[in-house]
Amino acid sequence: MKEAAASYNDRLQDFLATQTMTRSTASTGANPRWKVLETQESELSYVGHKVNSKLLKVNGKTTNLDKEVKRGYFIFSDEFGALQRVFDPKANPEFEWDHVELSEGKRLCVFRYRIAKANTNFVFYSDGDKTPAAHHGLVSADCDTGMVMRFHLETESATVRRAGRDVPLGYELNVRYAFTAIAGQEFLLPQVAEAISLFNTRLTKAEVKFQQYRKYDSSSTITFGDR
Repeated sequence: MKEAAASYNDRLQDFLATQTMTRSTASTGANPRWKVLETQESELSYVGHKVNSKLLKVNGKTTNLDKEVKRGYFIFSDEFGALQRVFDPKANPEFEWDHVELSEGKRLCVFRYRIAKANTNFVFYSDGDKTPAAHHGLVSADCDTGMVMRFHLETESATVRRAGRDVPLGYELNVRYAFTAIAGQEFLLPQVAEAISLFNTRLTKAEVKFQQYRKYDSSSTITFGDR
């Protein structure tokens, strides 16, 4: 499983994809009442082992995109890099066997993992403040190939100082992968993701779908800049 994760990016070819993300917000509580902020459509490019994103539409509109995106809320952008956090050898992750389960005819070996705060590679960024946090979760991999099909990441207790008091921070991420054909070859790629962030008493949820994976070639023209 570690070997498969370490070589994951090297096996990917350059590609383009369409990402649709719906962001919602709610107050903390037993049953959060989510209110949609906006739906964003972006074009992703994976070129030279780097991911870039170009915002195309917000709520179906193609103009004045800056004004359509609600500011002051968490923006999700870690679907491709998050898995590497789990297996980062510098973070000294601890793995523990959990169970085997069947999913779509495959045997998945499920492990628990934890990365301590002393070694963590997860940092909250808030108004210029950087707050490291320990994290833990579950990794579900194909028992035969070691390829990760699902993983769950959850940060442990963290706070940032605001107005003389400690404000809680939190983050939870779930990603599901599947084999996807690009130019006649099969690659294991993210299909859906859900992230929930916490700042003080405010939750922000991002529900993400990845579609229309396609080959990137030298004739493709993409430019990226500030929104």
